[in-house]
Amino acid sequence: MVCGGVKLRIRYLSHACFELKNGKTILIDPYFEGNDLAPDYTGRPDLVLVTHEHFDHGVDAARFDCTKISPPNCEYPNRIEMKVGDRMEVMGIPIEMINASHHQSGYPTGYVFVFEGKKIAHLGDTYLDGVSPIENVDILFCPIGGHFTMNIDEALEALKIIQPKLAIPMHYNTFPEIQADPLEFKQKAEELGFQVLALEIDEETEV
Repeated sequence: MVCGGVKLRIRYLSHACFELKNGKTILIDPYFEGNDLAPDYTGRPDLVLVTHEHFDHGVDAARFDCTKISPPNCEYPNRIEMKVGDRMEVMGIPIEMINASHHQSGYPTGYVFVFEGKKIAHLGDTYLDGVSPIENVDILFCPIGGHFTMNIDEALEALKIIQPKLAIPMHYNTFPEIQADPLEFKQKAEELGFQVLALEIDEETEV
């Protein structure tokens, strides 16, 4: 892949949910209950990141007996609250909460963090007007489903703004309103010179 050094395992658990693992385990936006596309998940994360309060991004966070990070309008046991612009180190992982544009949420956010030497950005639910430049991103989790977030063509514009080394699409096909073809996104992005990995649900890869 594009990233050297220590290998990081990434598993796509559908919607906007990813598990990142190598030593510690990070789970982002868990959505299993009521999600017909989600695989059975028996992992034991060390840290859960929740981007906003909607059921499809953190409904399962409370079930994990670990530290959670979330914006001010989310409440979970063992929670650390962050606000947009905050930066902190948790379990040795530098984390920044970034802004997102998602009018359906009272406090939409995303995250930028460094894990196993790789700079990772998860944009949460965002429209294109919420995307800002982020330097030196190794891995970008980017919504493509439209309606509640950017669509494919808008996500391509987001790639131009952020210039990640690797983009992984998310937030598509879970609901009728967000049908999108990740392979179309991959093809169009690669024509622009970007590298894209379109993961199948429950697929795990090393980067």
